[in-house]
Amino acid sequence: MHENMKNLTLKQAQTLLDDCPTPMLLVGADATVHGYNRAFESLLGEAVVILNEPAHQHSLLIPLLGENVMVNWIMPGGEERWLAVDVVAVEDTPGASVRFFLDITERVRLRNERDAMADELRKQALRDAFLTSLLSRHGILVSLEPLVARCRRYNSPLSVVTMNITTGQDRNLALTKIAHLLRDQTRWADLVGCTHAHDFILILQETSRDAALRLIEKLDRHLARMNENSEQPLLACYGVTDCQKNDNAEVLLKRAEAALVEARGSRSGTAIAI
Repeated sequence: MHENMKNLTLKQAQTLLDDCPTPMLLVGADATVHGYNRAFESLLGEAVVILNEPAHQHSLLIPLLGENVMVNWIMPGGEERWLAVDVVAVEDTPGASVRFFLDITERVRLRNERDAMADELRKQALRDAFLTSLLSRHGILVSLEPLVARCRRYNSPLSVVTMNITTGQDRNLALTKIAHLLRDQTRWADLVGCTHAHDFILILQETSRDAALRLIEKLDRHLARMNENSEQPLLACYGVTDCQKNDNAEVLLKRAEAALVEARGSRSGTAIAI
């Protein structure tokens, strides 16, 4: 707004106070308010009475006198405002400045709503945004619930494997390689997905925990071959669990994820949650 206004004289600053429709404060070197315009009075509303008090003693004004270019400002009644701040030095009065304030509350609110909506859409998506051949965590949960019900009804085995990859390679390329590997090494009835952080999830139907551990050994052998002659190997750790009597999809998946956290923390390679 004031790209060409690097400095002002005191007289220019006072003229701006009278004419500028943008909320303004004329502030001295000691943070004392020496002037303000009607637009600033309107910004303060009923709190305008504080302008008769020393600025450094009033918590409402202090944020407006700092170095931040954007201020999260709480009004006396609790109303939250966001203000963009532009500071211009007064060249013939050392330490003094003119502060211009732009109320961007609505802009920030709309941005936050947009981000929240995008986050909710991401959470509700059934497929991962990057690894589109894989289910998202939400997609895994939606698909897992009837499988857990079937497991409990018919007492059939159902196992969950979670997998984390670390590497010095390009991460996107590494994730794509692992996604292909998991699709190749699982059956058509198994589900392969990943979390938002791209920890992998395998839902293994009609598979006991011991059989799931054998699959992990098989995956490790494939990783060893992939890592031959590589200076930046792909390293994996796993969490494993199987469906218990009182499980639902969320409980079962969280238990597998907790096992993965344990495996990563202990660097044990594989952790089994019972």
